[in-house]
Amino acid sequence: MSVDARQDVDWVTWSTNILSTISCFWVLLLMAIFLYDIIGREAFNSPFLGTHEIVGNSIVGILFLELPSSIKSGAMLRTTIVYNIAGEFWRRLIDSLSYLLGIVLFISIIVGGWSAMIVGWQIGEIEGAGAFEVPVYPVRTVIVIFSAICALVYLQLLVLTWLGKAQPKAG
Repeated sequence: MSVDARQDVDWVTWSTNILSTISCFWVLLLMAIFLYDIIGREAFNSPFLGTHEIVGNSIVGILFLELPSSIKSGAMLRTTIVYNIAGEFWRRLIDSLSYLLGIVLFISIIVGGWSAMIVGWQIGEIEGAGAFEVPVYPVRTVIVIFSAICALVYLQLLVLTWLGKAQPKAG
């Protein structure tokens, strides 16, 4: 990456790329757990205990790590039939409404998940029973923190759209 290219990358883009990289390594770790579980189960009749619990909680964590990057890059789900035929003003309006809805959605997730996260930390909430138990409160925390990050990314996109610094993207 050239010096000029690095200067064009803002802190939001940089941080969302880092988070996306972390989620990639998390997926690789899950693949190793799957492989260990399959080989252990089939070759040695000894599966990896806790695979189900780890995967179940990891999927949510990976999703929320990827969301800011998806939002920032404009890769979120969009219907483009109307968007593609709309003029620039209407595209900016559609983008602005989408960003506002995204902000409301993620703030709602924060509000709805906050108390469960706090209680989870207080009681040491776990999933699973017996040989393998996985703490759930870190995943609840990831959901709340990354919902806040997603809301901030949407806010940045909304401000850039209002200032005319973000160009509407055709689908």
